[in-house]
Amino acid sequence: MRAVALLLGFVLIVAAGLAIRQFAPSPAPQTLVVGKVIQPLGNQQDVGSFPDNLAMSPDGAFLFATDSGFRQQISVLDAFSGKLVGKVGDAKTPLYYGLACATIDGTTMLYASGGSADKVYAYRVGADGSLEAADSFDDPASVDPEKVGRFPAGICLTPDGSKLLVVENESTPSNGFHGALAVFDTKTRSLIKRIELPAFPLAVAYQDGRAFCTCERDGALAIVDIDRGHVDLMRTGDNESALLADARNHRLFVSNSNSDTVSVIDTTRRKLARTLELSSRAFASLRGGTPLGMTETPDGRLLFVAMADMNAVAVVDTQSMKLAGYLPAGWYPTAVQISRDGRRLFVANAKGVQAKNPNGKPVGALGRYAPNIIEGDVSTISLAEVMPRLIELTDEVVADCSTPLGRTDMAAKQFIKPNIGHVIYVIKENRTYDQVLGDMPEGNGDPDLCMFPKDVTPNQHALAARFGLFDNFYACAEVSADGWNWSTAGIANEYTERNVFTNYSGHGRSYDFEGTNNGAPVDLDGERDVAQPPGGYIWDQCARQGVSYRNYGFFVAFGSDEKRPNGKPLAVDNAPDRKALVGHTCLDFRRFDLDYPDSDAWLKLGVAPAPKQLKSYGSHGDPSRISAWLREFHGYERRGDLPKFTMLRLPRNHTAGTTSGMSSPRACVADNDYAVGRLVEAVSHSRYWKDTVICILEDDAQAGYDHVDCHRSPILVVSPYCPAGQHDGNFYNTDSMLRTMELLLGLKPMTQYDALARPIAAFGNASSNDAAYDAILPAKEIIGEVNSSSAYRAADSARLISRYQEESGPDMELNDILWGSTIGKPGTRPNLVRRR
Repeated sequence: MRAVALLLGFVLIVAAGLAIRQFAPSPAPQTLVVGKVIQPLGNQQDVGSFPDNLAMSPDGAFLFATDSGFRQQISVLDAFSGKLVGKVGDAKTPLYYGLACATIDGTTMLYASGGSADKVYAYRVGADGSLEAADSFDDPASVDPEKVGRFPAGICLTPDGSKLLVVENESTPSNGFHGALAVFDTKTRSLIKRIELPAFPLAVAYQDGRAFCTCERDGALAIVDIDRGHVDLMRTGDNESALLADARNHRLFVSNSNSDTVSVIDTTRRKLARTLELSSRAFASLRGGTPLGMTETPDGRLLFVAMADMNAVAVVDTQSMKLAGYLPAGWYPTAVQISRDGRRLFVANAKGVQAKNPNGKPVGALGRYAPNIIEGDVSTISLAEVMPRLIELTDEVVADCSTPLGRTDMAAKQFIKPNIGHVIYVIKENRTYDQVLGDMPEGNGDPDLCMFPKDVTPNQHALAARFGLFDNFYACAEVSADGWNWSTAGIANEYTERNVFTNYSGHGRSYDFEGTNNGAPVDLDGERDVAQPPGGYIWDQCARQGVSYRNYGFFVAFGSDEKRPNGKPLAVDNAPDRKALVGHTCLDFRRFDLDYPDSDAWLKLGVAPAPKQLKSYGSHGDPSRISAWLREFHGYERRGDLPKFTMLRLPRNHTAGTTSGMSSPRACVADNDYAVGRLVEAVSHSRYWKDTVICILEDDAQAGYDHVDCHRSPILVVSPYCPAGQHDGNFYNTDSMLRTMELLLGLKPMTQYDALARPIAAFGNASSNDAAYDAILPAKEIIGEVNSSSAYRAADSARLISRYQEESGPDMELNDILWGSTIGKPGTRPNLVRRR
């Protein structure tokens, strides 16, 4: 990756007759909430929410982009200036990944997959780039249309333009976890045949008489003889994603996003010719590059690969088949295209180029919901300007990925590790810093945005004041779906990143992100989880390194009425859905259920339970989650065998909005706060106090407002080794918390993100803050609040919010419900029934 290979790109450009213009310096670096730095090249054009694919018109005049997020549209860009010249689509027109453009019988046609609409849209492309809708290709729903459709994804045309090949991505227990390749006649738009594929196929390309399809879950390239309907499988790498056909050289490039590799396929012999490793050697064997879309120079001598989690584009010399370097991109690049003359590189940055996205006020009907305010864009980069700087830019990318915010490796070496042997990890739900701690004058908070101040959250306030206030901490995720992956694995894979935005924008997909795929605990069945992160989960690391662990509520399944072929239920309620958690999970600890209390405050205060409240659960009839944990904890204390690592889920601060008959938002958050206090109280009065660190965070910050950034959230680090009254304004994020726990337990990192994250500098050399903590009971009137039928948007809450499962689209409405019920204009606060 040094001089000879690096100069190749420069020589190619000069040979093509391109003028070398004076280049502008790189833009100022911006630190993302995920901890890496971006310095995107070129000029940017907004194209909607989460652009995930690009296509070029056959004449090279126009570039098309498609989205998978909230503001879905097909954007038309001038392929010379990179400027937007038109767009089609709206919130009611689902889109999903697939995009292809070709000239058929003299007419230029653009095809775009419709995802949950179960169709492929067709447009005639005008000379000015305008798109005129033509008849779509309907891809009828599966045998169980009430549950799931086919979800068209990748598309391509056969060389003669007579057939449109459509990958059907959705894979369910009812169809045996298979996808399909649908073959359509482009003239009649009728379905010719459907051919079964492995699970979750994404992209398709046609070359040398065969169709090639990637399969996200199974890491197998499907090679399809369309005429015979025969499928052969070739193993490449984990989470196959994009394809790029090189007809000139009879080869096919396959990006393996979880493996950080690109496979090179000989399409005449249908053999794996080579595997390209695209991660920098600086990261050793740690994954976290995530190669996705690809494009080649017109002469085929350079390959460009979007490296989503490196925020860069890899440059590969296809003569030597070696990595030549990297070009900086924006946040999470998903696709690349090169202009027909080879002069410009286009990069789709799914999360744009803005590192901070504050949502400090409830603007609009639904407020500024985190995933909805992150604008995706397409960068236009002059290769004549950047290729001569490839050595310099490569070093910049590696530095941006490996040493953001200074020497993080030095921060790890300087980390003060207290003499402890136990870590308790608590994950709560969806609050921003300003929502909870914005009223603390010591920190960078906005009290006007504080929905749950000290009277509602007395324990979190007291613990932050005593053990440490951290007001520059960011959740790496936008919502719970990716949040539960970031907070347990240090990353979210490409399937999760794309489908989170699709799911939460109301455009389909199941909640596949906590161990189940379409409701099935696939890992228990010996099948791969399509959403599994490349480095596994923190409990997997514990298991590998012999660190004992116990689970309370992480990755447990929801019961299902659906049956397997053998007649057994699809999922067992409250049972772990990962093999590594079986035998390590407390089955009496209630899963996500907003009607079950986190704490026993209601009992201690003598408050009558809310009408819909579940009063007990489990074989011991525990009245709350913390009661179930306390029962086991006291047993461990008596025996002296507390597991080294404990995971607790305390979800009730999510709230059920203002649903009539359920605890009010303030009551839910206060209940959750008291559970935190009770946990710290129990540990601090136990034999394990000086041997334990308690780490508490939110899985994400989606449900609220924050004047700094929509990802900023509160954390607590509690230990006798935390100096009293400290206030730390250093940048930290979810991976910082994971890195801290790894260092405390002696665990190896899982991905590039947690390996390079700055650990939280919370500890001193002595246990000087070792007084026991006594939990603070909230006011009886707060715990006793119950929503009445006339509460602000009570009917909407009941319609939108499920007590049993994290929400997707409804959470953006929950923001408005919480604002209106706690802070909103006079007269909008809910009518409450006090339970005494």
